[in-house]
Amino acid sequence: MNVHAATLFNSRKTTVGEKSSNAMTITEIYDPLADQWTTTGSMATPRIFHTATLLNSGNVLVCGSGGYTGYTATCEIYDTLTGQWHSAASMSTPRGFHTATLLKSGQVLVTGGSTFDINSALTSCEIYDPSMNKWSPTANMTGARSGHTATLLNSGKVLITSDAASSQLYDPSTGQWSTLKSMGPKARYNPTATMLKSGEVLVIGGVESARYSATTEIYHPSTDQWDTIGSMATPRQFHTSILLSSGKVLVTGGVGDADFLASCELYDPSTAKWKNITRKILATAGYGYTGYLDSSEIYDPSTGKWIPSAKLSTTRASHTATMLKSGKVLITGGEKQGSARTIGHPKKIIAYGHF
Repeated sequence: MNVHAATLFNSRKTTVGEKSSNAMTITEIYDPLADQWTTTGSMATPRIFHTATLLNSGNVLVCGSGGYTGYTATCEIYDTLTGQWHSAASMSTPRGFHTATLLKSGQVLVTGGSTFDINSALTSCEIYDPSMNKWSPTANMTGARSGHTATLLNSGKVLITSDAASSQLYDPSTGQWSTLKSMGPKARYNPTATMLKSGEVLVIGGVESARYSATTEIYHPSTDQWDTIGSMATPRQFHTSILLSSGKVLVTGGVGDADFLASCELYDPSTAKWKNITRKILATAGYGYTGYLDSSEIYDPSTGKWIPSAKLSTTRASHTATMLKSGKVLITGGEKQGSARTIGHPKKIIAYGHF
């Protein structure tokens, strides 16, 4: 599997895709209890390399889009009660490959990204206020970043890392950025960053010095220090990582030296060690060796077998995923079969939980 997203089964999930001639606006909802997909309202704009953020209202804010056919500043909101999309205020800057983080205030912080390709990174940031449907500028980052990570800390500050050798903190109370006292992780691209129950942040994998990385590091907010910990068994990028209710971190798939990865690993903060998982995994759509997929499968590590699940209504890849509050999974947009051009590795959505 590759460039995918992961969400626990305690809500729905939203995904959106690339703006290209084959980008999609179609939206579907998966009900894990019924093992059934149903279509819902479509977006007005096809998207990819955008963001999808769950708001405090339970609705989903989708921002921007990126690709070789153009970038957009437009935004849309999905209403989970009506199943329909409506337009939201546009950002001031067209961007893709950015991050969008829900702040404790209920506002959304958008940082960096690109305006043409992933090598044209931005320093600019802006904040969306859902109550006013309005974007406002905030301080620029001290360095341009694209394809980076953004993690909301318990303090309410936002940690930005990857795509550079340094890390930055955004303080919503002042609207200003600061550089950490110590240097952050080694410059790496396409890692994941997951906040642990302790409030520390685990940064995993990606690409370092043009090589897939298995290394992992932890950021300690109380000291602004980074520690290197044990490495994964398999180097990977475009993977996903998510905090489980047990406090452990599940890493799924991605791309590595052997191309698409089916392997999954579990990190235990109490032992600072990695091991294989014992949970079932639901994989939906994406891109594989046979092309674009509409299939869903459940993998049981205890038996080593995949079990077919309900199919989506259409093939798609490079979609994103956002967890909603109903226990279902919302899939939107992405790229459909027939593209003349593929950027990197299209997305495959992975959701998992206790079945």
